[in-house]
Amino acid sequence: MSQKQPPTFDLLAFGEAVIDLISDQTVSTLTEADSYKRFVGGEVSNVALNITKLNGSAAVVACVGDDGFGHYIHQQLDLAGVSTEYLRLTAEMPTTVVINARQTLTPDFVICRGADAYILAEDEHLEAIKNSRVVHTSAFALSRDPARTTILDALKIARQQGCLVSLDPNYHPRIWPDVADLPSVLQEAYQFVHITKPSLDDCKRIFKAELSPMAYVEQFLNWGPEIVALTMGARGVLLATADANPVHIKPGNVSVADVTGAGDAFWAGLLVALLDGYPPGEAACVGQMVAEAKINTVGPVPQLPDQATLYRQLEIVKQNSIVPAGQAFTPD
Repeated sequence: MSQKQPPTFDLLAFGEAVIDLISDQTVSTLTEADSYKRFVGGEVSNVALNITKLNGSAAVVACVGDDGFGHYIHQQLDLAGVSTEYLRLTAEMPTTVVINARQTLTPDFVICRGADAYILAEDEHLEAIKNSRVVHTSAFALSRDPARTTILDALKIARQQGCLVSLDPNYHPRIWPDVADLPSVLQEAYQFVHITKPSLDDCKRIFKAELSPMAYVEQFLNWGPEIVALTMGARGVLLATADANPVHIKPGNVSVADVTGAGDAFWAGLLVALLDGYPPGEAACVGQMVAEAKINTVGPVPQLPDQATLYRQLEIVKQNSIVPAGQAFTPD
């Protein structure tokens, strides 16, 4: 009897591949910025890139314009080792561009939407899902059709195929044109999702209320995910599962150069550790370590610690970093 072949990809990322223009200077708003550097961006693309930096395998299902920016994204993903087999070019719309003010807190940005929403269902997606361990997407990716319909169908198939399904609820009113349908779309997606990682900013925008971190986590658990990792910046991470008491992942003492992409780095560490068999609390601690490696660097971090190094560090720091959450958290 022939043995089953191992999955081709650790991560199959459905969603946005965009150009990030990040200001050279640390500024309060874009009003003060006058020069920028170009990077490949988009939550799902950044997670895929970070997975490869942690020696994992990843592919991106996305759409970019058939233009200079789109070709640059294709080239850079290829160079980084991310599979571009499912990255499509379209002449109908230009590549999506996001202009960011570099900050040490929540970035100010302007987004010029384009080709990112033109993800169409293809027969090849089914085979890719079957050959992947994790299928990942974002609220950004779900914000417009036809990508929304394509990705919701993909999440359902991924769940049926036994993939781990993850969703970043990176909602912002600038990316979601029809705010009234936000809760229904997210709840439809979450019926297929195992893991989610909101930030406090995401929660405030989604629920339009100042709640305690614990209350935000409970809202997401009620929508269906089995693991919720609420990232809270300098306050660390609140990690909860459907069947265990929540824990607080304390942050390390690190200097902050650029917070853009920190959440995407966290995702990579979290998912890689979960795939390697670590329990959710310890996996979230690995995610925190990877995020802290990112915030020391302006723009994409060129190299992340290898998994062996991260796991050795985990054994040292987890005793003091992972503590019961209790009821101590209150709104900012």
